[in-house]
Amino acid sequence: MAGGMLTKQADFLTAKFLNDVNDSAAGGALVSVPSGAPQVASSQTQIGDRIVLDEATALALSDTSVGTLYGGVYMYVGTIASSLITQAPARGLFAFWRSNELPGGATDSYLVTSDAQSSTTLPSYIAGIFINALTKGNYGWIQVAGVASVLFDNTLTSSATGVTVSAKVSATLPSTADAGVALTTVTLAFVLGVAIGSPISSTISSVIITRGNFCGRI
Repeated sequence: MAGGMLTKQADFLTAKFLNDVNDSAAGGALVSVPSGAPQVASSQTQIGDRIVLDEATALALSDTSVGTLYGGVYMYVGTIASSLITQAPARGLFAFWRSNELPGGATDSYLVTSDAQSSTTLPSYIAGIFINALTKGNYGWIQVAGVASVLFDNTLTSSATGVTVSAKVSATLPSTADAGVALTTVTLAFVLGVAIGSPISSTISSVIITRGNFCGRI
């Protein structure tokens, strides 16, 4: 890795803004090679690609009618198309690795779902946070590090400033966040990060992702 780069620094986008990408095929458009060339057609963006954005670049790549992006690490992923998926991807919801792709397979397929995995009572396979509404089965970007916009559940354990933020254990909205859950060896697996300011129920608020997600292509 030249220069110690953790991620790709530039990427092909199929939309002007990062939070407008909603590709029906991985990478959006295929890039063809000349006839007779040994390579096969491929896309410039591949699932698992990660990019680092500073604050200015994140803002420039934000469709502010959808939401404002902040500095951090973003990953290009696919979503599950199955009709069995009950929660459609949307801005601020948790993205979970598909449980039947684990162990190891998640980093081969880079498929995520907005349904809690491994279950609504053990929502621990956190991949990141959706930055926009993706059509089920399509491809787009999620945030895996930095300051993210996260949707809190309608009932919170705590609304204190700077509390831990974790995936909500809930049968109704299992992709939302809870705050201030007492940490145990079980609930520690649900933690995403720390709230910036006081979390508000049923509201998208800023969270510092401290979980760290290094599954991806560099």
